[in-house]
Amino acid sequence: MKVIDHLIEPELFHKFRRVILEAKFPWFFVNGKSELQDGLYQFSHLFVDDGGKIVSNYFKILLPIINKLNVEKLYRIKANLTTKKETNEKAPMHIDTDEKGIKTAVYYCNTNNGGTLFQNGKKIESKANRIVIFDGHQKHCGVECTDENIRVVINFNYFEKK
Repeated sequence: MKVIDHLIEPELFHKFRRVILEAKFPWFFVNGKSELQDGLYQFSHLFVDDGGKIVSNYFKILLPIINKLNVEKLYRIKANLTTKKETNEKAPMHIDTDEKGIKTAVYYCNTNNGGTLFQNGKKIESKANRIVIFDGHQKHCGVECTDENIRVVINFNYFEKK
């Protein structure tokens, strides 16, 4: 597991934030977080589908982040937005895909008291412009925030260059 703070330059980060957190950015309701119908909900934006196909007109805003990763081939990229909760609720533990050899990176778009919790008990705090990179088979879950109106992360699933 690797955590990198200040992943992209401040000027690029501010441009990125202005796009993804603006009122015009398209978010779509998803009835479930770890799996459909799990009793939770979130809003998502799919940039790259499970086959590695770019499906969003907003894909280019991710290039400064992708360029910092050791990407051979993209598998999926999805942004998730959750809303403020009364407590720091945890979603069910999960892996993003069963696909072999996948790396997962969670990029934090805003700072809040939520985070990503791993099965071994380690918690990575949501801090703007931070990324955590780990083997895609590691079970993890999102932790809701209570101190901000939204928590926004982008999940990158990719095959790493050898």
